Amino acid sequence: MEANAERPATRKISRRKKAMQGLVALAVAIVIALTSLVTFAIGVTASSQPAKQEAPTEAPQETTAEEEAPAEEEQVDTAAAERDAFVSTWAERIDTFNAGTPLEGYGATFAEAAYDNNVDPRFAPAIARVESGSGANCINSCNAWGWGAFSWSDWETAIWDYTGQLGASYGHTLSYEAALSYNESNPDGWYEEVGASIYAIYPEESL
Repeated sequence: MEANAERPATRKISRRKKAMQGLVALAVAIVIALTSLVTFAIGVTASSQPAKQEAPTEAPQETTAEEEAPAEEEQVDTAAAERDAFVSTWAERIDTFNAGTPLEGYGATFAEAAYDNNVDPRFAPAIARVESGSGANCINSCNAWGWGAFSWSDWETAIWDYTGQLGASYGHTLSYEAALSYNESNPDGWYEEVGASIYAIYPEESL
C-alpha cells in the first residue's frame, strides 16, 4: 500500500517537470525570435541610409604656363615703359645739346645705347663735343670721339658700338681715372672739358 501511495506524487512531479521544460523551451524560442527580429530591423535601417561619402581631396593647384605668362608680360611691359621714358627724356636733352652739329637728331640713339649699356647718357655726347665738336671735325669716318683708328659707316652704328665700349672700358660715367686713361697727355684739361659738357647737357651730379 505504501508503494502505491507514492506513485501519484511521482506523476505530479514528472508533469510539473515537463511543464517547466516546455516553458523553458518556449522562452528560448521567444528570445531567439526577438534576436532575429532586432538583427533584421538593424539591417533594414542601415541599408536605407545613404552611404557616407568622404569629401574629395583637392589636388594642389599647380601654376600653369598660362597663369605665369601675365606676370612675365607685366614685368616686360614695366621694363619697356621705363626704357621708353628714359629715352624720351634724354633724347630731347641730347638733341638740344647737339643742335646745329652732325650729331643732331641722334639723341634717341645715344639714350638707347646708354640705357642698354648702363652708361650715363651724357657721357658719350660730352666726349664727342670735346674730341670733334660733336662730329664736325672727325679724323676717321663717324668717329666723333677720337677713338683710336676706328671708323664706322654711319652714326647709328658708331654710337651703339662706341657707347658699349665706353662703358666696358671707362665705367658708368666720367671719372678722373677715366681721364687719365683716355687722354694721357692732358687728363686734367680733358676731365674739366668733358665735365663741363656733361653739365651743359643736364646739370645733375648723379643719375
